[in-house]
Amino acid sequence: MMSNYSKIDLHTHSNKSDGELSPYNLIAKASNNGIQMLALTDHDTVSGLSDAKKAAVKKNIRFINGVELSTEWDNKTIHIVGLNIEAENSMIVTACKKLKGLRKERAKKISQKLSKVGIRGSYEYTKKLALNGNITRFHFAQFLIEKNYAKNQTAVFKNYLVKNKPGYVSTNWPNLGETINLINSVGGIAVIAHPLRYKITATKLLKLIDAFKQCGGKAIEVITSHNISKEITVASRYTKKYN
Repeated sequence: MMSNYSKIDLHTHSNKSDGELSPYNLIAKASNNGIQMLALTDHDTVSGLSDAKKAAVKKNIRFINGVELSTEWDNKTIHIVGLNIEAENSMIVTACKKLKGLRKERAKKISQKLSKVGIRGSYEYTKKLALNGNITRFHFAQFLIEKNYAKNQTAVFKNYLVKNKPGYVSTNWPNLGETINLINSVGGIAVIAHPLRYKITATKLLKLIDAFKQCGGKAIEVITSHNISKEITVASRYTKKYN
């Protein structure tokens, strides 16, 4: 089916989660860059899909409903992309509503922890940035950069938002099996997002992929904006190994 398309992007974010562009402007930018098939996969929300789909029709882009869901496996947060989902299915809508609640709780806790080290006002700031209340760590990164606590996103995550740093908060996301079952139940295809970015050993990554497949997962993201050629080769090898 995809062989007729030469430029495809199946993992994009709009300002409904941690992207900079509205769904409409995202599609416009994709069109200007020659994208012929696109999936909008915002973090834990499907609120931008309707607008994106309408824009895609006008720009003659084949649009795929998507979402990127936060999940937990072996005490680690993993992101699973769901492609070709039924966006209006009550199961995905309800799940995203619950995840939004978890994000709100996490945001308050991050803000409280930052306040303890003298960084105040982050929750109010990020709440304004998050158009639909879906607060992400990217919004906290924007706050910390804007207030000159860090030079860029890399510095933010390294110094504030990872384990053992002032703004780190662990969250009890739904487990891997539950997330994959949800995606499959709403007609979607489950994909492990950016598998080489989880800072786990190769052995543990193989265990993750094995568990993912046993739960009904179907694909692995091979090429991301962060990849180098070696990583693409490694990820491609995993797709062949696990079919």
